[in-house]
Amino acid sequence: MRSGFTRGLIMGSIIGASVGMVMNSNMMNGKSKRKLKKTSAELIRKSGSIIGDVIDLFR
Repeated sequence: MRSGFTRGLIMGSIIGASVGMVMNSNMMNGKSKRKLKKTSAELIRKSGSIIGDVIDLFR
């Protein structure tokens, strides 16, 4: 349960920050939004596997 909570907390904060940036559309054009979505998807995928590996080390 602890590993799921930690992973969820970190992923939730990353997603929340990304959504907050996308919602502020005055600062971004369409190209920037697409790039941010692609970058955030890659970041979530990579950080999820890294977090899982770190948690497995502590077990």
